[in-house]
Amino acid sequence: MENEKRLAFVTGGTTGIGKEIACTLAKEGFNVCVNCRKDPSEFEDLKKEIEENNVKCYFARGDVSNFEDAERMIKEIIEEFGKIDVLVNNAGITKDNLLMRMKKEDFESVINVNLVGTFNITKCAVPYMMKRKYGRIINMASVVRNIRKCRAI
Repeated sequence: MENEKRLAFVTGGTTGIGKEIACTLAKEGFNVCVNCRKDPSEFEDLKKEIEENNVKCYFARGDVSNFEDAERMIKEIIEEFGKIDVLVNNAGITKDNLLMRMKKEDFESVINVNLVGTFNITKCAVPYMMKRKYGRIINMASVVRNIRKCRAI
C-alpha cells in the first residue's frame, strides 16, 4: 500500500490551467484521470506527456454539468483505480459580455458548468472518499487560458 500511486481527477484537464495541473501532478507521481468533453483520442499528446512520468493517464469523457455524466465518470474511475485521492474541480467556461448583451442561455451555461458541474462531480466523488476516510478536494475558478508553471499540491 505504501508504494501505491495516488490518483488525481482533474476536470477540464485538457487545456490551460487544468492541463498544467494534470502534468504537474503526474510529475509528482500521481496517476492522473483527466475529464474531457471531446473524444479522448484527440489528446494522445497529453496522454504521452503524462505517462512519461511513469504514471497512468485515464480520460473520463463527459459533461460535468450533467449529473448522469458526472455519476458515470466517477464510477468509471473507481472501477479503474479503486479510489480518488485528489479531486481538482477545474472545469469552467466563460461567456464574457456586457450584461445587457448577454443571453440568458449563455449565463445559464456558465452557471451549469462552473457551479453545477462542481457540485455534481463533488457529490458523486465524496461517498468514495468518505468510505476510505481520505480525500482532498480543490475547487478553482479562473479565466486564465495560458499558464506556464504550476506548483504541486
